Order: sequence, then structure tokens, then C-alpha cells
Amino acid sequence: MPLEEGITCLKSAKMSVILNLRQDFSQPQKAEYAINNKMLAAVENSLVKGGELTATITAQQAAKGLKLTIEVKGKATVECDRCLDDMEVDICSCNELTLLYADHYEDAVDVIYVEQSQKEIDMWPQVYDFIALAVPLQHSHAEGQCNPDMAEKLNQYMVTK
Repeated sequence: MPLEEGITCLKSAKMSVILNLRQDFSQPQKAEYAINNKMLAAVENSLVKGGELTATITAQQAAKGLKLTIEVKGKATVECDRCLDDMEVDICSCNELTLLYADHYEDAVDVIYVEQSQKEIDMWPQVYDFIALAVPLQHSHAEGQCNPDMAEKLNQYMVTK
């Protein structure tokens, strides 16, 4: 899946965000990927139930590998903390990773190790992590927007001073 210099490509595949490692990265290379409901719903035990997002990966040559910038923007579907109905939250995240070519792997934060012979890498696990980390800790509908049946049930059990 080679990218031509200066061209942004939109790709979507089931559970994959493939980055071609055989490109010339002396100039930054940018690729855009559509993240959809099907991809997000396929993740087991996920906080994120669905959504429509775009992941943009910019890769540029670094000392022993690549510097990756991963931007994720769009809307994700999560469960409301109050009424448990689905709701949308805005996602806007920008993260950097380093991809190093090495024959051995070490524990490191924000580093991905790949063998020199590897031709491509699936960035979906990292993209998904950045989406999940961008979800606000508390997510609930605006006041008065929760499911009215659930709001009524909750009010029955509310303790007031």
C-alpha cells in the first residue's frame, strides 16, 4: 500500500490500520484511516461501542526508525454513566510513538519494535488505545437528556439531605 508523497489516502479495513514500512520517509508521509462502528464494536469488553473517527498517521525518518504522530478525531459511542443508554463523545487526540528497527525487544514506553525485514505494521492496537484513552473519565448526557425511565428509577433511590 504505497503512499505517494504529499497524498493523503483514506483506507478502511476490518480491524486493521496498515502502515507500509517500505516507503521513503525522508519527507513526512501521511496516511488517513477511517475507523467505523464495525471496527470498534469488534473489540471485546470495550468501553467504546462504536463511532465514526479518522486516524491520521504521519511518519518521518528518525535515528534508528520512524517518528510516528497519530491523530484521532471524530465521535465515539459510549455508555452514559447515569442511564446506561448510548451517547456520543467527541474524540480529539494527538500522540507520538517511536518505531525502532531492532532484532530484540525491550520494555519501553511509547516505542514499537519491529524487525528490519518487516514490510508493514498494523497500527490498529495503538490507534484503538488512543481512542479509548481519549474518552472522558465521566461521560453522561446533559442534564435532562438521560433516558426518562431510568432517571425516574434512579430518583427513587436517591438519598437527599
